[in-house]
Amino acid sequence: MIASNTKDALILAAGMGSRLSAEEGHKLLAKVGGVALLDHHLDGLSRLGVERLTIVTGHANTELEERLSAWKSPIEITTTFNPEYRKSNGISVLCGARKIREFGADAFWLLMSDHLFEPTLFETLHNNTHELDHAAGVLAVDSKLETIYDMPDATKVHLESQDSGMLAIGKELDEFNWVDAGLFWCGPEFTGALESELADRGDCSTSDAVRRLNAAKHMYFWDIGHHEWQDVDTPGARAHAEGLLKKWSNS
Repeated sequence: MIASNTKDALILAAGMGSRLSAEEGHKLLAKVGGVALLDHHLDGLSRLGVERLTIVTGHANTELEERLSAWKSPIEITTTFNPEYRKSNGISVLCGARKIREFGADAFWLLMSDHLFEPTLFETLHNNTHELDHAAGVLAVDSKLETIYDMPDATKVHLESQDSGMLAIGKELDEFNWVDAGLFWCGPEFTGALESELADRGDCSTSDAVRRLNAAKHMYFWDIGHHEWQDVDTPGARAHAEGLLKKWSNS
């Protein structure tokens, strides 16, 4: 499976979401600019050619799954529950990957539930997926460091070049040239890297898979260029994101 043929997507919505006081009941359904984050995601994924979305639930899953079952969507929505949602996010990815395999697919786009992206980013990505087809995994990164709203909370990436096997990734980095934008393409090897990490230490995260695939020179980092995004995980970040939405609608 290659990126240009991928029709499945996965959203991680299993976490507590405690830093965003969403009156809507769940962070995925929180409104930004009057539109639920989920609907922003569905619009972007449609531009990417996605036909089926799997959402991994965890905390407060029953109410969320009930609301999702009645959600009006241009894309087929299915859910799967991660009982170990208190562990790292790689467990949720594996849970979602198992569900996607039930549909006969082994690759997927991956989004965090609270990351808002400029809609045209997905169009640019869709038009350039052939650039990604050699990779086992792809991570969208942002080199416009001066535009990051909350740098201390950002997952930072330091890599000298695409061909370098020396990678550092984490929130604690002092030296870095990119920020993880929270958008991935995951082939079977990405899932395999998570399974290997889980077997080694009993837990796993997306950053673990990125490290493993990069060490094997199978990871590709796609710079989003002039496109913008925002991690909507606090009330302040939501207000900032709403400002970005106005900017995007006027451009």
